[in-house]
Amino acid sequence: MKGTLILALLFLSTSFAQASAELSKEDETKIQAKAVMGGVYETFIKVIPYVYSDEESLLVLKKDPKAKEELLKNLGDLSTFFKSARHVEYFQRPGFRPSLDTMNDHLADTINSVNSNNFLFAQKRLSALTSLCISCHSQLSPKGQENAFSALINKSKREDFKSDYDYGNYLYLIRNFNESEKFLNLATERALKESRSHELYSSLRRMISMYTKISFDYEKAKSFTGKYKSDERMPKLAKEMVTSWDAGLEEWKTFKPSEVKSIDKFIKTYLSPLEEVKELAGEGKNDITLLVASGVLSKYLNDHPKTKNTPEILYWISVAERRLSNTYFFTISDLYLKDCVKLYSKSPFARKCYNLYESNIESAFSGSGGMDIPPSEKNELVRLRGLLK
Repeated sequence: MKGTLILALLFLSTSFAQASAELSKEDETKIQAKAVMGGVYETFIKVIPYVYSDEESLLVLKKDPKAKEELLKNLGDLSTFFKSARHVEYFQRPGFRPSLDTMNDHLADTINSVNSNNFLFAQKRLSALTSLCISCHSQLSPKGQENAFSALINKSKREDFKSDYDYGNYLYLIRNFNESEKFLNLATERALKESRSHELYSSLRRMISMYTKISFDYEKAKSFTGKYKSDERMPKLAKEMVTSWDAGLEEWKTFKPSEVKSIDKFIKTYLSPLEEVKELAGEGKNDITLLVASGVLSKYLNDHPKTKNTPEILYWISVAERRLSNTYFFTISDLYLKDCVKLYSKSPFARKCYNLYESNIESAFSGSGGMDIPPSEKNELVRLRGLLK
């Protein structure tokens, strides 16, 4: 009996020591991850003026070599921090999409665009950068979100930003949606008073995404669309857009994301019919379907990173992002399509993803019939086409 008790104590002691070691390892990798993201945060704040503005903001760099040099330094620092993340185990977990490689490739392309004075393309890539960040941030659990961003929420204040619009977008990025909503409403008011078209459309899209894609809330969404569709200050096209959202919400009146049991059935019911819609990217009436679907599919992909449906899900998330992005020249959707081709080249959806990616790039240069596509993009098309089985 005594021997048995000693063996039991030894077993418990060993188990406790192993658990402590594992806990220490887990704590260590979280500390490393937090250090990397702290560096990313400090650097990202410096490029925000270029991220949330329109393409004209980068044109001043042609006349200001010092400003261009500073932007390139900050982008280089961002790239360095993200490259260092490859060595942190926390960032190697499955489900983080797009991958770190995609982020690093995207930053490299952005730096090349600035270096070559292709500022229009560079600005669109900078705008897409925030979507890349959000695509990973949206996977965090409430606890993970609190650990990752609690310090950041209190670190930067409104006075650190030049406008409510910039601050609202920053809060959106770090998932402080309650505060983001408040400042985006203020930005919308200013945009309506001062005819700031870019800020108006972007703020409206951010807010509708909060109520549909990020955290589905039918009542909040209807209240939001009802407010702005009846606002006489709204420009005609903006009012039509919000009115179409209001009508689109009716289909989702009784929908509950938690009740989605079959992703195949969800896709066939809500998304497959859209295949027959010509020029889907121009069909604003489908925005709500695409927003809700993007949220449902992203969550499913993060919960089931090895699902056989991954290529199809990437395709549909890309379609949704393409339509909903206000950075039409280059969007996060293209990155999903590239991942679809690179990681699932044997899937029937890989060719579909490639065809849509090629079409997206060519449409950006529609005035030239695709003749003015930058050499780096042409090479990427050739490389991706070569991966198809």
